[in-house]
Amino acid sequence: MGLRIRGNLPLKNFESVQTAEETLAEIADLLSEEQILAEVDQPMDQAAQAFRLELKEPLSHSSFNRAVGEFVRYVYQTGPRLPRDLSESEAMTEGIYLLTRYYRGGYTEGYEGALLDAMAGNLEGLELVLSRICESVKEIERAKYVNWVFAEHFDRLDWGARQRLVSAYLDQYRHLLPAKLLELNPARLVDHFRVLIINHVSSNSLLKGLLQVK
Repeated sequence: MGLRIRGNLPLKNFESVQTAEETLAEIADLLSEEQILAEVDQPMDQAAQAFRLELKEPLSHSSFNRAVGEFVRYVYQTGPRLPRDLSESEAMTEGIYLLTRYYRGGYTEGYEGALLDAMAGNLEGLELVLSRICESVKEIERAKYVNWVFAEHFDRLDWGARQRLVSAYLDQYRHLLPAKLLELNPARLVDHFRVLIINHVSSNSLLKGLLQVK
């Protein structure tokens, strides 16, 4: 299977030279909620909505497992930025793992809880379980996306470039940062850059949300 990457993200030219300020702006843009929604959430939601399941028998333990496997196989093929082509057994195993690890119903949890919710609500219950699987996959794919952003734009840089990036961050946002943080040597903050940027972008997203509330 060939590598397929969704979206209009430019491939990095490793010979191009960006200033620390330009790299900082690019990281902030890639980590914005709008960008993550476009790159991760929306394609996953579209894949889940496009999935069609035909049950030829009343919902049972075995047909529940098959439905979970078919759903996981489909969304992994069509939803993520880096698709995965799973076999039927691999998809079923992955789906059971996701439910065991992440499923939380109104009064249930785990795989057994998901099975109970699906059996109790029949097709509507099954749809709820599949939507919870989709939400779990989105959270996993969001984490992968964030890891990619930092691997591509920060982790691969040499020490000096990473330090200059921290300095650019401190200079650009000094009006928002506590004085004690600004007093620190940028070299001491290199290992904390990821947390600083994620918190900064999250705060901006929260502020935008509050300003949009009427």
